Amino acid sequence: MLRSRNLWLSILTLLLCHAPLAAQSRQAPPGMFKDLDDEILGDAIVIHGKQLFIDDYIIGDMQGVTKQLHQPTKHPRNPIVRRDPQKDGLQIDYGSVVFDPRSKQFQLWYPVILGKSFREHQTHQYLVGYAVSDDGLAWTKPVLNETTGSNLILMDPPDPFIGGPGVMIDDHDPNPDRRYKMLYFAKPDGMSSSLAVHVAYSADGIRWKQEPRNPVVPFSDTQISPYWDNRLQRYVAYLRYGPPNIRDVSRIESSDFVHWSPKVTVLKKTKLDAPFSTEFYTMTAWPYSDVYLGLLNTYHGETIKPIPEDKPWMDRVDNQLVFSRNGVTWKRVGQSGVLTAADLKGERDWKAEAERATFLPYGKSRDEWDWGQVYPHHRPLIIGDEIRIYYGGTRNRHWATFHMDPIESGVGLATLRLDGFVSVNAGSDAGTLTTKPLVFFGDTLEINANAEGGSLTVEVLDAEGKVIEGFGAADCTPITTDSVRHVMKWKDNADCHLLQARPIKLRFHLKNAKLYAFEPRIRHNHYLQSYD
Repeated sequence: MLRSRNLWLSILTLLLCHAPLAAQSRQAPPGMFKDLDDEILGDAIVIHGKQLFIDDYIIGDMQGVTKQLHQPTKHPRNPIVRRDPQKDGLQIDYGSVVFDPRSKQFQLWYPVILGKSFREHQTHQYLVGYAVSDDGLAWTKPVLNETTGSNLILMDPPDPFIGGPGVMIDDHDPNPDRRYKMLYFAKPDGMSSSLAVHVAYSADGIRWKQEPRNPVVPFSDTQISPYWDNRLQRYVAYLRYGPPNIRDVSRIESSDFVHWSPKVTVLKKTKLDAPFSTEFYTMTAWPYSDVYLGLLNTYHGETIKPIPEDKPWMDRVDNQLVFSRNGVTWKRVGQSGVLTAADLKGERDWKAEAERATFLPYGKSRDEWDWGQVYPHHRPLIIGDEIRIYYGGTRNRHWATFHMDPIESGVGLATLRLDGFVSVNAGSDAGTLTTKPLVFFGDTLEINANAEGGSLTVEVLDAEGKVIEGFGAADCTPITTDSVRHVMKWKDNADCHLLQARPIKLRFHLKNAKLYAFEPRIRHNHYLQSYD
């Protein structure tokens, strides 16, 4: 027994002694370790996360392809929330919607306008109604006040005028009583001349407590849209310019949600707005991947006079897409992607350009509930593989309040495929898109594209423009279906770690296909126990 035990100990010792020698004979896979410095990087763009094609930031060259702005699809059950005369007064207006991951519920805050008539404008009372949903389609308006039976949120101390609620869930604040934050406009002394921005906090989105230092920002009489910016580690909000009351979009930021920077105007009217006498009513904005997107409410042809039959667009509100890479300087988005400041100073058919720039349109038929105005709520939600845009809508024109009581209104839903704002398209004649030199970190290339009835392949070029061996178009397994998460393969291998941390260009070959986005992903485990 003792001899057997000693034999096994000897074998084990021999194996342990020789293990490092055996491991040292193994070599790291090619390309596993790379050098990268400013000389190697050159003018290549370092990218992280999803890359969209709304602007030309990463686009080097396009041949035989075009860009296309896409409109969201309105839900067939619209309006999914209807105005209840007993609870919602004269009109439902623009508000906010969130999905709470803790309760697994959708929550909606929307202004209700109480009063005898729109003609008695100074007697209106603005308050905020509340609704909840398990699926974002079927909504209920819970009774929050047993005495009145209303679904109006509870504010402490009471505020008789709460409009344009911009609500966000803030998981960065350690105080659970401030998990929900709201910016809203109010009239501290009851007069329009005192319009100002107030702050309130809530633990559940129902019972709110006013910030003692209200008001915190001068003036606003429309929607206010705040968010937490991870890149800046600050709160950011967009609201109307003023005082005085001018329809331009302003931006403010804060480190504590109370002390806000002075307003900076970030969107003003351009040649794109001249053909339809367009002004900016509100804008909701939010971070999307490593860029920022905004939905700009465009108000055309303000008038209280009868509308000429040849100008049915007058006194109506629809929506356009805007885009930014820093959240400060914004670009309008037309049918073919962004319009730069230089573009907007040039000469072209601006009427046609403005018509094609519509993102969320008002209804086509006079009988549709949102024929007159649409106002996206703050902010769009990503649910699964779709983007949900909730919006307030009315059948009536903007100044129809002078002629009609009450206003037919409600909340609608429009959806867009994930990343589906602008695509790069090719028809039956194949085309290519080649990126600028890029550097990414990851081992897999994921593509959002629709190639049903066509094909999409990717070849990879080095910094000199030569095809990298093994990553040519002929090596690439073609995409021939529709998915937001295609995984690219070369010679049936999805591992492209050989491409990471080196300047490359991606050349997309498209035929009867639409390309929406791509993203370098980290999917594999590249752990090595030992190497030479």
